Amino acid sequence: MKDAADALLALGAEGLQLTPGNAPCEGFLDDLRVRGVPVRTHHGFDARALRRQVWGPGAECQVDADSVHPPRDVDPASAHWVRRAESGDFHALTLETMYPGYALGTGDALTWAMDLGLKLAVDVAHLHIQREAGVLPGHVWRRLQDYPSIHEVHVSANPGDRDAHHPLRPDTFGLEWARARRADGTPLILECYMHRLSDETRRTQVALCQGTT
Repeated sequence: MKDAADALLALGAEGLQLTPGNAPCEGFLDDLRVRGVPVRTHHGFDARALRRQVWGPGAECQVDADSVHPPRDVDPASAHWVRRAESGDFHALTLETMYPGYALGTGDALTWAMDLGLKLAVDVAHLHIQREAGVLPGHVWRRLQDYPSIHEVHVSANPGDRDAHHPLRPDTFGLEWARARRADGTPLILECYMHRLSDETRRTQVALCQGTT
């Protein structure tokens, strides 16, 4: 965790999204606090393990992360999730827009979420997959762009058939809109696989998010 954080902060990142998958380090969160690094936690992040279980079998959210994925359609929690959302159980959560196979993975599901007033983390790469799959109508995307309860925006690129977390390009779907939301104060989170890139390419990715290249 510390090595990954140090590498990203060296690029001039304004903060970090802490996500599952990195090996834990003793005192990691305390070190970031002492250094004054803004952080947001995501999905099953755990400073003491590779990941935590997010959804219990009855759709109980078992983490206090700043944003979480809704469950997969095949997750045991899925049978209860929609009912609990409609009952108001998840209004304190920020739920990420996903792609087919997950809750919030279609335009119809996003319309439902907006009608309920749910807080959203909009992942434009996931929306690109929805568009390519033919399940995100233009009118839903236009409504989502102006939706008032967006608490994060996530960006990366993909070929449209899988969540590949490729590096951004200047013409990446949704990037211009994401930068506009950043300018309005919404946290913009770069989610490409930076560990696979050269230092120069990493800096270009940060510049694309900031609109300086």
